[in-house]
Amino acid sequence: MTQRVISMEHLFIVNPVAGKGKTLKTIPDIEAIMEKHSLSYRLEITKAPKHAAEIAREYVKKYRNLRVYAVGGDGTLNEVLQGVAGSDASLGNVPAGTGNDFIKNFCTETEPLELLPRLINARPVPLDLCKMNDMYYLNIASAGFDADVVANTQYLKRIPFIKGKIAYIGGILLSLIRMKNYEATFYIDDEEIHMSRILLSAFANGKYYGGGMKAVPSAVPDDGLLDVCMINGVGRLKIFFFFPRFIKGKHIKMKEVNIKRCRSVRMVSPSQVHVNADGELFRLNELNIEIIEKGINFIIPSAD
Repeated sequence: MTQRVISMEHLFIVNPVAGKGKTLKTIPDIEAIMEKHSLSYRLEITKAPKHAAEIAREYVKKYRNLRVYAVGGDGTLNEVLQGVAGSDASLGNVPAGTGNDFIKNFCTETEPLELLPRLINARPVPLDLCKMNDMYYLNIASAGFDADVVANTQYLKRIPFIKGKIAYIGGILLSLIRMKNYEATFYIDDEEIHMSRILLSAFANGKYYGGGMKAVPSAVPDDGLLDVCMINGVGRLKIFFFFPRFIKGKHIKMKEVNIKRCRSVRMVSPSQVHVNADGELFRLNELNIEIIEKGINFIIPSAD
């Protein structure tokens, strides 16, 4: 059994490809701020996908009450979470990615170097944690059209010279061309709901995803409940009316939208559908999600 020591307080795990390389530029500033406050720290740079989880897992075995910061976007935060969940470590986010959606639940400031001084001395607070099949997520998992957009965007990015917003717009257009509503049965706590045509479903602990879209405005990350948003299938033309409202969180009163609050949900579909959980993409017939109340200590930036 490995004996843990307590000689270090802060670990920064930097994803060098997040934010188009923006994270690497933050390293000298992180070092300067930590040394200014005379705080013990380590800084690790990931070398491949999933490496962040491996780094976090190794460090939390060695150090008690470690504060682990994901330097990157929501995808980096999710990777680090996989290594931190179940330990006594606290998790923080220096938001330097593209979307930085989870931190929006707590503050409007997303400039990493503005937030860092407010993070290093902030007291961690217990937040709910979601477990989907054999992985964890903090923010939102979704199935259907929006996950199809992620899948098609990733596909287009493999083509030379198609990157960034061009790939994302292309992903939307390709998803519209190929659009296919899916069928599923939802088991929400003790309630069973069958839907034959679903545009998308979202299973939310936080409010925002996709770069600030207010997908599930009722979601609160520390209330012990999962908010499930199920949207009936609509035609291609109605999507252009629906999504501007979806982006602003004004879709919840539309007749196509059904929202439930629960502690667990199971979704079963006769065919595989794309599922996106905090940036991780899957094709699944079935997913099981449970809320782990106060399951993670999260470092929320202190007030100015």
